[in-house]
Amino acid sequence: MKKIAKKIIFWIKCGILACFVVSLFFVILYKYVPVYYTPQMLKPNVEHRWIALKKISPHLIQAVLASEDYWFLLHNGFDSNNDKLKKNQTISQQTARAVFLFSGESYCNRLLESYFTVLIELVWGKERIMEVYLNSVEMGDRLFGAEATAQSYYAVSAEDLSAFEAAGMAACLINPKELNPCSPDTYILRRQAKIKSIMDDMLEIQWK
Repeated sequence: MKKIAKKIIFWIKCGILACFVVSLFFVILYKYVPVYYTPQMLKPNVEHRWIALKKISPHLIQAVLASEDYWFLLHNGFDSNNDKLKKNQTISQQTARAVFLFSGESYCNRLLESYFTVLIELVWGKERIMEVYLNSVEMGDRLFGAEATAQSYYAVSAEDLSAFEAAGMAACLINPKELNPCSPDTYILRRQAKIKSIMDDMLEIQWK
């Protein structure tokens, strides 16, 4: 029995090590390679176009910081005080979930989300996390990333989004499958105005 138990423990350790090596490999790979597909894109009629961060309007970067994670540049991936607009997850956490996990709120998913959040914070850095976030999260119904969403909603490239349009896209991130900045209700209009107000007070973003 002891030999069997030792073998089981050995193979469990090997499995854990293998999972760590594979996950680290993909995290390092995605530091340099565009993320063209994610688990959450495995559904029909998805629209997604990867573009570099420098081709995304600074207004949109400010808008998602204002709406999703105001202290993004200062925290280590987790922020218990991230309540600028009552958002529970940081941009780093959302990016980890969008790129590496399927949708779901199980304990296992939350644990893996935290694990990948730590890895991307250590390996990618803030600028790359923002680039992947703006290219990978669902910003509309089956619309993934800034470019596909901007073209679908406003018929412009993400590079040409105005501050007001960027605030509208960011306002709908709380429920992108159901909300549309081109046909907003009163709540979204108020949220859009609040985001725009925060953006007006923000300094120019300096990446390290």
